[in-house]
Amino acid sequence: MMKTKATQLYLSRIKPVSDKIPYFREFAGMMWRFLWWVNLSIKSIYDSIDYKKIYWIAPKRIKLGLSRELLSSEKAGRKTFKENFRIRHSNRYVVNFEDKVVYQSFYEHFTKGKPWNKTELYQRTKNILLKKNIVWRCSSMEDYHNRFKKLDKLYDEIKRNGVKTQKELNKETLLRENMIKEVKNEIIIYIGSDGELIHRNGQHRLSIAKLLNLDEVPVQILHRHKNWLKFRKEISTYINKQLNGKALQPLLHPDLTHIPSIWSDKRFELIKGKMNVKKGTLLDMNAHWGYFCHKFEDLGFQCTAMEKSKSNLYFMKKLKQAERLNFNIVEQSIFNGKENNVSKEGLNVDILLALNLFYQANSTIGDLNFKLKRILSMIKAKEIYFQIPQQEGGVLKLYKNDGCNREGLVSKTLVDFVMNNSSYKNVEKIGEERNHEIFKIW
Repeated sequence: MMKTKATQLYLSRIKPVSDKIPYFREFAGMMWRFLWWVNLSIKSIYDSIDYKKIYWIAPKRIKLGLSRELLSSEKAGRKTFKENFRIRHSNRYVVNFEDKVVYQSFYEHFTKGKPWNKTELYQRTKNILLKKNIVWRCSSMEDYHNRFKKLDKLYDEIKRNGVKTQKELNKETLLRENMIKEVKNEIIIYIGSDGELIHRNGQHRLSIAKLLNLDEVPVQILHRHKNWLKFRKEISTYINKQLNGKALQPLLHPDLTHIPSIWSDKRFELIKGKMNVKKGTLLDMNAHWGYFCHKFEDLGFQCTAMEKSKSNLYFMKKLKQAERLNFNIVEQSIFNGKENNVSKEGLNVDILLALNLFYQANSTIGDLNFKLKRILSMIKAKEIYFQIPQQEGGVLKLYKNDGCNREGLVSKTLVDFVMNNSSYKNVEKIGEERNHEIFKIW
């Protein structure tokens, strides 16, 4: 409530005056930043979330933005964002960021070389200036044209140094002296009902970062939909109670990266560094929550995740939806029965991941050998990546009731078994993590 009333007061009473009086504008800006800081501090305590935290996010992951209609209604004080945001998002309020006029105009100017005065952004804001005598703090055409020159300088600055945080910019004078409003706040995003990242403020910097294909930009997350907050709490509770406080694999959603994980990104980096295939199809036969499908889809692969656990499938689907990804999900284990829904064509992929796969195989050694032979006869992947414990105890605990010789389950013998029962000719140990060896077979 405090934020809503303060926003309405600032937009209706303070900003119209501050835009016309430079000294008062600076004073009003200082007061506004102080009130903003107080509001964030109170909100952080209430929600147990640090709203002042800076997140570094790849620009391409921010695919959505608030519509001009919603932003206009906020500025006019007719309807607050929270009121609209309680409704499940529709095309009326959330749009593709790269379809917005600002991004399209920046693309035409910076990528295609079109003059500013030929872009839609120029024409639209010029009409506002002529009608209301002020736009972007410009009250004359001279100020207006200077503003576009400053956007060119902003592009050059970001191209050289990337997008900086406000803390970093306090040590820099160039952009602040240019009085470009957008560089006085971080890029701000909201998180929607399903976890989607929605741009709210700082569209000039985000547009430039996207056009320059920057690896990451600093952002603040200043609002989370109540449904996302519920899921955020649900996944944390599950990890604390069922997984002893650590997720199995790293969580990649920016709002979940604070949760620790058993495995790191090392396995992905090892595999990525050894792949001969750079794009194509990939099957993860033990996907858990879909970490590898997230990472490899980002590289351009068409991915399929195989998983049988209902709880794992639930979180995998939620996280897939949050990241707006497209990988397929097969709801079963490769070891299910004599028949399964994965055809021979389904195992005809470029990359096959069999990482910790044998923890699924609740079988005796003899049955495991039979199933492995059957699976290997179906696989036609160009490259296979196995992960197997170095010490036999890591595998042996799965077969404590088999009554068989257990020495045959260490990593070397399993790799030999694969080589002897398939058409593959080459094998290489590419690294290890947590006493588990990772092999490439091709």
